[in-house]
Amino acid sequence: MDDYLKQQTLDKITKSQKICIAVSQSLGFDGLASALALYLSLSKLGKNPVVLAKSPSVDEAMKLYGVGKIGNVNENKKNLVISVQNASTNVDKVTHALEGSNLKIVVHAIPNSLGISQRDISFSKEASNPDLIIAIGYDSLEALRNDLTHEQSIDSKSFIISVNKTQMNQNYAQINILEEGAAGVSEVITRLLQELALPVDEDIAFNLYSGISHSTQNFSPGLTNPTSFEAAQWLIKFGAGKASFATGTPKTESTAQEVSQNQPAQHLTAQQDFDADESSQEDWLKPPKIYHGSKSFDTDS
Repeated sequence: MDDYLKQQTLDKITKSQKICIAVSQSLGFDGLASALALYLSLSKLGKNPVVLAKSPSVDEAMKLYGVGKIGNVNENKKNLVISVQNASTNVDKVTHALEGSNLKIVVHAIPNSLGISQRDISFSKEASNPDLIIAIGYDSLEALRNDLTHEQSIDSKSFIISVNKTQMNQNYAQINILEEGAAGVSEVITRLLQELALPVDEDIAFNLYSGISHSTQNFSPGLTNPTSFEAAQWLIKFGAGKASFATGTPKTESTAQEVSQNQPAQHLTAQQDFDADESSQEDWLKPPKIYHGSKSFDTDS
């Protein structure tokens, strides 16, 4: 990675306030391990990223850290949305004013219309659009949009970093991180953390090591590259073998319980629901190929 693109990528990650990490369901355990490792690393930077991925099985959950954060977009649902039915026939305009510290929103009725009643109004909370999307394993914007539709949306202001180990069918991101020789995306994310000097601890290292081990079928000679061993060695140095899952002494927090609590996010659609809700780096890795992508995704086709 050249210095300019390295700095650009790091700047986007460190300056973004709303980060979404989306991982293609086709990647399986390797993709999930890489996404959760990246989530844990960015959390150490003080970020509060959202992870969108296929919910893991209980067996997978007992092998990875951070599974309780998958799809947990409720934490980022801070925008209050007020919906008004029959607005086209009853609403003339909407105004607002501050009265002291209180915000007053006035829905003006069209003259001679029925106006708006309380039963026409519903409330919900929605997550704001991410300013940075890290897309792992997606080969097109359509595939990414299909996974984000129900939780997040993509607008022209969202900056996209694509992470892949194979060539994409469509160049949809501003920055593409591609390493075709990698055994899996956990290996690519390992190199990314190393290149950008992002936080790594025992849990992060264990997740990535597990992903590499899975993608190589326990480092089978036919599936493992020299760089896979180098990445695994680096992760061991950062404590992958000292993590509680590796030593057989799991932490008090139950990952199985995390999975059971990992329910799909639901929008609030009634006043009652709304009221209730208010209660030391080494130079041994070849840098991944990073290049600018097309900005054609800025305009929806």
